[in-house]
Amino acid sequence: LRKIGPNQNDIRVEFRRNGELVRKIEAIGTRIEKPADLATTTQTNPEPGTKFVQYTILDTLTDNFDSRKAESNVEDTLAKHPDVDAMVGLFAYNPPLILQVLKKADKLSKVKVVGFDEHDATLQAIKDGTLHGTVVHNPYQLGYKSIEVLNALKQGNNRVIPKAGIIDVPARAIRQNNVEQFQATLKEHLKGRVTRELHKDKPRFAFVSNGLAQFWRIASIGTDKAADEFGVNLGFHSPTKGVQHQNEILRELVAKGIDGIAVSPIDPAGQKALLQEIARKTILITQDSDAPDSNRRAFIGMDNYEAGRLCGKLVKEALPKGGKVMVFVGRLDLESAKKRQQGLIDELKATDKIAPSPKPGSLADNIRGKRIHFEGDAKKWIQFNRDGTLSGTNKGNIGEYVVDGLKVTITDDKGK
Repeated sequence: LRKIGPNQNDIRVEFRRNGELVRKIEAIGTRIEKPADLATTTQTNPEPGTKFVQYTILDTLTDNFDSRKAESNVEDTLAKHPDVDAMVGLFAYNPPLILQVLKKADKLSKVKVVGFDEHDATLQAIKDGTLHGTVVHNPYQLGYKSIEVLNALKQGNNRVIPKAGIIDVPARAIRQNNVEQFQATLKEHLKGRVTRELHKDKPRFAFVSNGLAQFWRIASIGTDKAADEFGVNLGFHSPTKGVQHQNEILRELVAKGIDGIAVSPIDPAGQKALLQEIARKTILITQDSDAPDSNRRAFIGMDNYEAGRLCGKLVKEALPKGGKVMVFVGRLDLESAKKRQQGLIDELKATDKIAPSPKPGSLADNIRGKRIHFEGDAKKWIQFNRDGTLSGTNKGNIGEYVVDGLKVTITDDKGK
């Protein structure tokens, strides 16, 4: 049993054969689900009057932005968890790939799908009824607001920045009841303009994305609109070769005496020194991805934790009776991914469909007072007592409990 994340109310059970990890199960609350590919498992018996956990996050699978790996993650999930109830894609490309694999497996009507962003395939699936909903940012507003704030700061108006230094562009949920209206607005934004006007003797600002995507194309329309309205000059820059290319763009802009930069840093920690240098020479704000230690004047973007909670609400709508959920994402080391995942977990816990959680403390608080028995043998069991000790067939001992060659490791008799 191991602690996962900053919250004490979530647990991970690691299953090992001959010391090698063969499967890990992450559970919200107190129920430990049986892994589909193992013959033996553990489960909990809840106290009288306590509901079983209804939402279980089986795992969060990463693909490092490799589309083939993303597909195989979905295929592996169907093979190992044929009873999976829902799949959640945290990045824009995840939902379309999930849908593609489900269609091949003839499971579009059996597995609920919830996603992020406004990929064409995602929006079409919402209209078709094969995807319940998606959480979207507002890239148009992100672009517009970035130029508006840079212009205000250039004029010496610091009141545009809230005390916390964060300007929120709220996430939105797109479902069948609003997808057509959203698509119409999206189409209008994507029209854009062919050329940008030059405004002589006016400030010059730069908007630097973190790559190429439709998201950034929409953002560029917002920046163009703001540049027109405020009569300023704008350069929109999209790095195509990762963080080094983005750094080259930023250095060149500063060398040319740019009046202000709105950047979505690819590697906030690794770019800290460069961003601090830029902040000393010109107006620097971050957008979409923050770098709070960079001395930037403000951050404009979506609260990814709240976006994760909104995603969790969509999951609860799709699965009102609860179920097993698998999560897919590019990389979990990205701040946006971590916050979306945590928001999703916390929202699924904040429901009467989740068993009441004990007060946080040591890991054992998650299952304190409940007996965990090994299926098929009522004589083999462990219980974390209210005082933090262990009871069971190996009372008071830590170590590995073996059932049919399967090992469950208890690392501390207090469950820490």
